[in-house]
Amino acid sequence: MSVGSTVAGPTLERPLQPARHRVVIVGGGAAGTLCAVHLLRAAKGAELELTLVDSQGTFGPGVAYGTNDPLHVLNVPATRMGGISGQPEHFHLWLRRRGHTAGPEDFLPRGLFGTYLRGLLGEAESAAAPAAVLTRRTGKVVSVEQVGLGEAPVVLALEDGTRLAADHAVLALGPLPGGDPVPVPAELRASGTYVADPWAEGALDPVRGDDSVLIIGTGLTMVDVAISLASARRGPRIRAVSRHGLVARRHRDDLTRLSHFPVPVDQGLEGIVAAVIEEIGRVAQQGGDWRDVLDSMRRSTPAVWRQLPVADKRRFLENLQRIWDVHRFRMAPAVADRFDACVEAGRIRVKACSISALEPHGDGARAYLHVPGRKELEALDVDRVINCAGAGVKLTRQAPAPLLDLLATGLARPDELGIGIDVAEDGALIGADGTPSARIHVAGALRKGCEWEAIGITEIRDHAEAIAQSVLSVGVNGAVR
Repeated sequence: MSVGSTVAGPTLERPLQPARHRVVIVGGGAAGTLCAVHLLRAAKGAELELTLVDSQGTFGPGVAYGTNDPLHVLNVPATRMGGISGQPEHFHLWLRRRGHTAGPEDFLPRGLFGTYLRGLLGEAESAAAPAAVLTRRTGKVVSVEQVGLGEAPVVLALEDGTRLAADHAVLALGPLPGGDPVPVPAELRASGTYVADPWAEGALDPVRGDDSVLIIGTGLTMVDVAISLASARRGPRIRAVSRHGLVARRHRDDLTRLSHFPVPVDQGLEGIVAAVIEEIGRVAQQGGDWRDVLDSMRRSTPAVWRQLPVADKRRFLENLQRIWDVHRFRMAPAVADRFDACVEAGRIRVKACSISALEPHGDGARAYLHVPGRKELEALDVDRVINCAGAGVKLTRQAPAPLLDLLATGLARPDELGIGIDVAEDGALIGADGTPSARIHVAGALRKGCEWEAIGITEIRDHAEAIAQSVLSVGVNGAVR
């Protein structure tokens, strides 16, 4: 049986015997956890010293699946949320084996999926070969060095001074931090009038007693926050704003029908858009709708995106991304019903505008809104302002440690759009000289600029499987087994 432990403290790690695969995964959320699960499952007779490092020490749920609010549900049906590559139904079957009555088409609480991730890790650890050892470490990795072959091909430094020697590192850091979408006066931040992170522990507790709230952003994070606040009997009135004012569309009640949809990769962006529209028409004649087409595209999108000229990718980001996002990332039917009811009751209002400025006003804040087509700014007074603008999109401005270190040393480079880091198809980190690393791999959201579809469990479980096979196929001397 493998042994798990939680380790903390400023100790210097003694290098393990070189015959052992030493792998350090940076990030203990969904992506890092699934990479650990797939490595433990694939190790079989191999010696594996696996260290999973998480800054918060949660190991499994991460931010996305750490919520305990039952109103926050998955936006993918249970039978398609499996965390094991090639087994999309694994989550649903895992629940049924434990007596849960969830149906395959149910949209379940995100916190329940977090429990599943934690359970998967524990089960993979218990079932692993005796030579496979998992260590959970709480800490923040601040740098990653690839120092060549030998006893420590990769060295990772933690904030507390610890240095971890490894043969391989996996970066599973999640999305880039978004930061503030508008300049925020220090007074608003100090008073708690401005909520920078709605997922921080207890961040929404004081908001429930407010009368009025401004939410910046109209994506799925806004939906979660808004229904949590507006569904309360005495919750605040909410104004949600973004430049486009678009809100996620709704899932239909039954499962979408997945089919092979050959996207014409040689016809550029216009050809792809035309083919999608044509396919939607064809599917509609057969009783389906646009959801079938978008979901059927999902597995082929990374390959299509990689072949698209960079100019077309930029035009997509500028002109089509918002439309794509609201159709691709949809609300569960029950969530959409609840959101629509709050809108009809006047508890939630969504508006297309930009925020020109925020300033303190009385015990709250005043926002100056620029509405398209109007010269005058609209002044809006609220008790609280909540940032739901989403992840960052500028790598050079928003890269956290250890990405800054990797970029500075040339071990990594931005993708061609600058919204993530460049990786090969198997997730290998590509350096400034264009050479893929045999020692450092990337899983999850940082691959979005290269593959577009990179943030969902559907993609992450395949990242994890491919990385596990790649890591375990490389010997300690760098040779492929």
